[in-house]
This record gives sequence, structure tokens and C-alpha cells, in this order.
Amino acid sequence: MRFGSVYFFAEEQIDFALWYTLIRIIRKDKPDCHFTLIYSLRDRSKKYDISFYLSLFDEVYKVDHVSYWKNGIWRKGLTMRTFLYALRKNFRAAYGVMRQLKNINFSPGSIAFANNGISLNHALFLKRVKSIRGIKSVLFLSPDQVLQESNLKDYVHHISRSAYLNLHLYFFGTAPLDVYWVKTPYNVKTNYREFHFRRNPADYVLNMSYPLRHKDQGEDHFLLPLIKSNKEFIKKNISTTVFIGQPHYWIEGISKLAQEKFYLRLNEIIFFIKEKNSGQRLVYKRHPGEIEEKFEKIDTSGFEIEFSMSSEALFFNDSSITKVYAFSSTSVQVAVSLGIPSYYLYDLFDAEDLGVPKTIQRHWRNRWCSEVHSEMNIKSIDHWMNGKNDYTPINRSEEILETTEKMLSLVGFH
Repeated sequence: MRFGSVYFFAEEQIDFALWYTLIRIIRKDKPDCHFTLIYSLRDRSKKYDISFYLSLFDEVYKVDHVSYWKNGIWRKGLTMRTFLYALRKNFRAAYGVMRQLKNINFSPGSIAFANNGISLNHALFLKRVKSIRGIKSVLFLSPDQVLQESNLKDYVHHISRSAYLNLHLYFFGTAPLDVYWVKTPYNVKTNYREFHFRRNPADYVLNMSYPLRHKDQGEDHFLLPLIKSNKEFIKKNISTTVFIGQPHYWIEGISKLAQEKFYLRLNEIIFFIKEKNSGQRLVYKRHPGEIEEKFEKIDTSGFEIEFSMSSEALFFNDSSITKVYAFSSTSVQVAVSLGIPSYYLYDLFDAEDLGVPKTIQRHWRNRWCSEVHSEMNIKSIDHWMNGKNDYTPINRSEEILETTEKMLSLVGFH
């Protein structure tokens, strides 16, 4: 099928990065395609500079942001109080976004892409697309999902919270969701959870993998389109090391003493990062959800503090970046996909001493690792400082192109 128009919806910063690469791949073979971006920004990322991405699109529309996560009300599950809150706050805002989407002229015989799809804005976009005859929808599932039959015992299906989300999705979505939370002792809070659709919310629902996460992603998975162009690989005279800041929600469930130990160890590791990368430019990429109280506990002396753009945009725009470090972050997988040696640091902490539940530890190991480059997980200060974790990321751009072309063929591009 020949698609004259291609629509993309973006909300998270990774969405912009994916569509930035996918457009370039499609445009190479289909230069006459008309590309339209519809986006919404969460409150915490409204100040980010996204102009880098927008220049590729023929048309750009911004819609309001509506969220069923806001203020954490959804964590209380579906009760009479949260039901009334949803009607008064969320439904009114959702109808507003629906009107904005209806004012956008979608062309029949086109195709629409969305990533992850679990937010209310994503649901509204997919519902709008489904209502138009002759438009196909494609959804990329999150590659961060690690829940399987083998580790199901580590998760709990939260029926009430699922019901609260599905109250919204019944009216504004195309498929209900189930929420699975990592099991922890009663007194330990965590933000680790996964969302799974009960049925397909789009015409094509695709399993995706980070390019350097698995040695073999399997026949039913596609590699995320994350490729740097030759222009973006231009070397600069200076080398930059980036440390990814995080909100560290999980530490709120451990004791105050353990939290102090965590930040003491984190600052020790940052000292070694400075020592190993002496003479380099140092950048601390602050997370938009990182509160001031936690940020001030981190020794960022010698670092430039970056908060004007996302990690993804930083990796695309700054070709001087030669290393990326994080306790645990999806940014590590994005960076290494773009050819930047990147590292997880969580194995350098004594999780048992900190009182981290076994379920959370297993979640870390399942989610933040690489079968392609085991060096990404730093487990010993000595080995790391002596160069045993040094590596050059495998260039999988050809495989990414191949799997992306296969994906495009599957959804009807010919």
C-alpha cells in the first residue's frame, strides 16, 4: 500500500528520538511522503528544547496534556472519591484534547505511529485514528517490559489501579490495561511497575528491543530505530562524559540510614568517574523528576548541569560525548544504541546492606543489562578503573535498517 501521509504522536522524549530516525529511513525510499507530528509535553519536560526534532516534519501540531497519573491519585485505585475526581478533572481535559485532535485533518490512506501507548494522550490519539476510515495505526510496545511467566511471582496484579485507568480508557482509549507492580514488603514503596494491554490497541502492535540489549531479539521483535547520521558522528576536539541524574524513587522505601549510605557510595563512585575521565568535560544531565532535596546530596562539583534538553536530544546533538554513566536508566541503552559507550552503576552498591528487596534487585538485573556488552554493568571499581570495562559499542545500524524495513513492509509500506 502507498501511504501519502505519515502521522506520529510524541509525548515522552524517547518518542521524539524514535521518530527522528524513522522519518529519515522512510524519507530515503519515500521522499514524497508527508510527515505530520502531533505532540504533547508533560509538565516536567515543557521547558525542553525540541526544535532539533521538529525541523524534520512537514506539519507540527501541539495538543494539551492530560494525565491520569497526575498527583498520584491513580495509586489509590478506583474508589468513589477517585471516580468523582476523574469525572471532574480528567474527563473534562480529555474531551478538550479530543476536540483538538478532531480539528486536525487526517488524510485517508495514511498511517499513524505511536510508541508505548500507555498514557491518556496516547490513548486519545489511537482512538482518534481508529475513528477515521482508511488510516492504519502502529504501536511500538515498550522494550523495558521484563515481566514473563518465569518471574511472574515477583509481581502483583493491581486490580483497583487497573480499574481506575480503564475507567478512562473505556471512554477515551482503544484497549484496557492491566498494571503489574513489583512485589515488596508492606513498608517498602516502589515505583517499579509494568502495563500490559488486554487486547491490541492498534492495527499493528509490535514488540520492540533496544539494539544492543539482546544478542538475538527473536523473530517477533524489531529493533528500535535509533541511528546517528554520519553528520552527527563528527568528532570534536573535546571529549565529554555524561552522568545521568535520576529521581531514585525507590530509596524512599528504605531507612534514612540506608539512604545516607546510598548517597555516600554514589558520591564515591562520582569521584572515581572524575578520576577516570580526568581532563574531560563533565556534564550532569539532571532528571526532570529529580527533586532539589535529593539533587543537593550529590557532589556535582566540576560538572556542568544540563536541564535544557532531554538525554536523547543531548546524545544526538553533542558529538563530543564519549561516555555515559547512570545508576540505572533507559538513557544508557539509548546512548549505546547511538554508539556511545555507556554504563550501569547499580552493581557497585551493596543492595543487601541497603535493604533493597530481592524482587527489586531481580528487576534491576532483568531490565538494566546487555547480552551484547556485559561490560556495561560495572561490578568492580578496580576492574573498571583498570580498563576491564572499556569497550567499543557494536555498530548495528545495518541490522536496525534491515529490521525497520521489515517492520515497514509488515505494516503496509511497499
